[in-house]
Amino acid sequence: MFRKIVAHIAAKSAGREMNRFFQATSHLKEVQANLLRRQMSVVAGSDFAKDYKLGGVETYQDFCRKLPILNYEVYRPYIEKLKNGDSRALFDRSETLVMFALTSGTTAEPKYIPVTRRFVDDYRRGWNIFGLKALLDHPQALMRKIIQITSSGQEIQTPGGLWAGAITGLLAATQKWIVRKHYTTPLSVARIKDPTAKMYAVARLAIGEDVGFMNTANPSTTLRLGQTIEQYGEELIRDVHDGELRGPGEVPSDVLDDLRRGGRLKADVKAANRLSRILEDEGRLLPRNVWRMGFINNWTGGTLKLYLQRFGEYFGDTPVRDLGLLASEGRFSVPIDDHTPAGILEITSNFFEFIPESEYGEKNPTVLEPDQVKIGEKYFLIFSNATGLCRYNIGDLVRVVDFYHQTPMIEFLNKGAHISSVTGEKITERQVVEAAEIVGRQMGRRIECFEIQPKWSDPPYYVLKVEESAAGGRIEELGQKFDEILSGLNIEYETKRSSGRLGRVQVRLVADGYFRQDDLDRLSMCGRSEQYKRKFLITEIQR
Repeated sequence: MFRKIVAHIAAKSAGREMNRFFQATSHLKEVQANLLRRQMSVVAGSDFAKDYKLGGVETYQDFCRKLPILNYEVYRPYIEKLKNGDSRALFDRSETLVMFALTSGTTAEPKYIPVTRRFVDDYRRGWNIFGLKALLDHPQALMRKIIQITSSGQEIQTPGGLWAGAITGLLAATQKWIVRKHYTTPLSVARIKDPTAKMYAVARLAIGEDVGFMNTANPSTTLRLGQTIEQYGEELIRDVHDGELRGPGEVPSDVLDDLRRGGRLKADVKAANRLSRILEDEGRLLPRNVWRMGFINNWTGGTLKLYLQRFGEYFGDTPVRDLGLLASEGRFSVPIDDHTPAGILEITSNFFEFIPESEYGEKNPTVLEPDQVKIGEKYFLIFSNATGLCRYNIGDLVRVVDFYHQTPMIEFLNKGAHISSVTGEKITERQVVEAAEIVGRQMGRRIECFEIQPKWSDPPYYVLKVEESAAGGRIEELGQKFDEILSGLNIEYETKRSSGRLGRVQVRLVADGYFRQDDLDRLSMCGRSEQYKRKFLITEIQR
């Protein structure tokens, strides 16, 4: 009863936030003007503001005149000062810096995104709006357990004494008590570096619980949980029965001690017997037979939609709610429906601008405000928010799919920088993923794991790497169809092919399980499993 009362109070607070957000969508210009004024107060008096002479900026026109579009390299020297304890490098003295969010890049040095107290409040408010709307749409998930998979918020300590890590780790650690009580996974599990061991631990702690929904950014993580449960079904049942955690990989002793002290590894013979019956009846232990989840939260758009092809196998017809355009730098959209990556622009925490796709990279591109964008058009997103970043080019390409009252609804397409161009063809990762989907449908195959990479030759060509079972012995047909579909999706590629400047796509077979092992190897190196993103397009040219 006490939990229900606390949950009711928390829900009322989140409900007020949600209602204010939806009301704000009818007052776009006013809300954004207020955000711009707030942005100037965030950086007021800082070294950054002095360098760009931002004192006295009153209008959007002033803002544009004083500041060009900026990227991380411009901010790096200011952030280095922040890391050494000089908060006045980027912030007004009234702002409190609490940590740095590390970007999830796996090949380049991670960026350090400043996280202020104000930014945490904004980020959490966006999550509350998103989460409450999803729960209202799926009330059967209320007051049940939550599978929450995050990385640690304390990965690297800066010279100034602040931690850098995953913003999701900080949010989980500071979440309301009533919410944390429903997590199947305690915070200590985020300290498990071995990706196989971590996923087994998540499965072990959740398998015997009444799970209402699952929450993690990447659909590959969702899928890996299902595969882990299937692969280690007997071991999981034995561990539940005995009250142990004896799965594959290495779990730090302090994490095991924490799980035992917290009573997380208690033996549950009743749950083990139920799971044994499921395994015996079905022949496989799968999430769809273990839990009756109300919904799953993870990304569904861009290149990640390929992972969704196997969700039915593991999770049945469980609805999937996209998390929205969400990054270390902020929450930029709030989805309100299942099975779509589209979400309402999060205008109450971010000041937004848009560059048309065709002008991206130009010296003086057209820059539009949110009320000037058009449905169906593609734009690169520019934002300013409580991270201190102003007119920041995050490199995300989005499409405007609709308007909610006065406010655009957007879907993420891809990172603009991830383009391969050997002879001017400018292939995007989004295009190769779409080609794989179409070819798979045409051939009756499931092409969910692959890589494509340019190969230098005379003429150069692209190598499509797929597993043997996906090709089904139809190597020539697969290469030809992929080439044809890619030509239809990219006119520059078609031109280069027809002129002989590019050769036809060539297929290279790899053993089944190759990509899964490759994912695990890369996860071991980057150590941030729930934000890892497989690259389907490799832009480096093979020699």
